[in-house]
Amino acid sequence: MQDNSDTAVAGRLPAQLVAELRLEFPITREWVYLDHATYGPHPRRYVEALSRVARDLSEEVLGTTSMRVEDVRASASRLLHAPTEQVALLRSTGEAMSLVATGVDWHADDEVILYELDFPSLIAPWLASGVKVQVVRDRGRGCFDVADFVDLMSPRTRAVAVSLVNNTTGFRAPLEQLGRICAERGIWFSVDAVQAIGSVDVDVPSLNADVVAAHSYKFLLSGFGQGVAYFSERAIRELKVPHVGLRNIQPSPGGSLFDTGVHLYESAQKFEPSAPNLAATLAMGACLELLLDVGPERVAAHNLALCRRLADGVIGKGYSLVCPEHAGLVCVRKDGLDMASVQQKLAAEHIMCAVRGGNLRFAPHLYNTLEEVEQVLQALP
Repeated sequence: MQDNSDTAVAGRLPAQLVAELRLEFPITREWVYLDHATYGPHPRRYVEALSRVARDLSEEVLGTTSMRVEDVRASASRLLHAPTEQVALLRSTGEAMSLVATGVDWHADDEVILYELDFPSLIAPWLASGVKVQVVRDRGRGCFDVADFVDLMSPRTRAVAVSLVNNTTGFRAPLEQLGRICAERGIWFSVDAVQAIGSVDVDVPSLNADVVAAHSYKFLLSGFGQGVAYFSERAIRELKVPHVGLRNIQPSPGGSLFDTGVHLYESAQKFEPSAPNLAATLAMGACLELLLDVGPERVAAHNLALCRRLADGVIGKGYSLVCPEHAGLVCVRKDGLDMASVQQKLAAEHIMCAVRGGNLRFAPHLYNTLEEVEQVLQALP
């Protein structure tokens, strides 16, 4: 599936490659599907992997199947551009965010800074943690500046949590800069990257974050109940581990645990206490391999090219962009029009998008085409 043409790198993927990719996604037979920010349909190889694992678990020795989990971790590390030992396979983004919110010994006057428009799974762990919350207000901008966070920082600030790409506005936050500031001040920094990983090529360590996570059912196209997460060396070293089980303790060289005691892994695997759903995890691995096979940089360039055409086209039809600095998501509105009604009109024409925060949201992916974008623009009132 490799194609080294300049076209593939500079913008949209070559037409022949996209045609091959569309065969992986049966949903394209009925829908112009531009709602990957809500849910990413499974490619055929995901379904085939589920069946294969179920068959293997019926016919073969368990060990040969369970050992392939480490192949999934290796694929995730390549997608994140991160060392394998700093990648964990978790259940969700919220689980990863909670590991920071509950994994540090907070003091009564400690503060965390959050962004007003972020997703509940990022905000809720902090509201439950007892740490005092400072809020960056959106003020109708659909975005924020790094200065908004810096202005709220004080000697009491011990954590910052924010999304890389916002789910209601599409704003791609300048987290590399914010992460550097947090690192310089010793502030814990956690990032929800669920609206980015798989769509945007992210060099995760460059974010300077302690935890970066993305569950798998959006741009990773991999269903519910699993996700990928990156942990900094400090996070691996210092975060408390809330659950201990067979998978996050190092094998004992001899004797029983009563003799040797419990020794957790000194890698991100320390946050994985239990055996995963093997079928779902290995099927996720098949989807990660699909993205890697096409190339994260090429997928990102293709998605951005489609988003640019969408953005230009909707502006030409009188819509306004919620945030001009979007990445992977195009969120729009139009005075005098109810976006929910527009979404229903498009759905009646088998065009799937979403409404979030009163904004109409489009989220294309690697198998979508420019022709589909033009079809959307033609259908918009």
